Amino acid sequence: MKEQIDTLPVNEAFDSGDECPFCVLERQAEQRALRYVIGPGASYMEPDVRAATDSKGFCRQHFKRMYDYGNSLGNALVMQTYFVGLQKELENEINGLEPPEKRGLFSKKPTEELPILRWAKGKTGSCFLCDRLEYNMDRYYTTFFYLVKDDEFRKKVETSKGFCMHHFTQLLEQAQTKLPNKQIAWFYETVCSLMKDNLARVQGDLDWFIDKFDYRNASAPWKNSKDAVSRSMQKLQGGYPADPPFKQQ
Repeated sequence: MKEQIDTLPVNEAFDSGDECPFCVLERQAEQRALRYVIGPGASYMEPDVRAATDSKGFCRQHFKRMYDYGNSLGNALVMQTYFVGLQKELENEINGLEPPEKRGLFSKKPTEELPILRWAKGKTGSCFLCDRLEYNMDRYYTTFFYLVKDDEFRKKVETSKGFCMHHFTQLLEQAQTKLPNKQIAWFYETVCSLMKDNLARVQGDLDWFIDKFDYRNASAPWKNSKDAVSRSMQKLQGGYPADPPFKQQ
């Protein structure tokens, strides 16, 4: 299949030899998103970008990534206008607040969720960077299921190290609507086999890492177990626990 600009990142991720090619793609997409929001291009100064970040805000995880990135002034400016909007919305919610009726001591009737609670959940449950990352990952899944029609790409998948549990779950979910009918049998047989074999491989590395702390194995080689802890964490939930913070250059 002829290489295209939208298929190149997925092919390169499967060439990387990583524990999960989609972790590679997710890290790249998140770092691009961080640079876009708070990086040297100063997109946060653009009115449309600021309006979007003021509307969505950021989750706890991405606030930490933004802080680690190092643009303190940029972070301050982004939060400044967000705070202004947040306080206006909070004031409106408080002005319209009607406290719930008191419940009887033995009442089992659930109280209706207060509007201010729904508002607060919405504010703390949305994130501009999460939305941007989800959009890009959805495109990568779509590209993956497009590429599995190609014999050469299927061989790359078959010789890969499988996926982390997080992205394995996402693949299973996405397959229900995006998987070509001709590849259904191949997909489930291949991907499930990869998961089974590679979870066993990583556990073997983890077992040997533990065994190396036995004095009787002090002179034995580490084999592939030196980074078994970080790779095991990645295999279970995705991401790169051993990565240093992504910082502005």
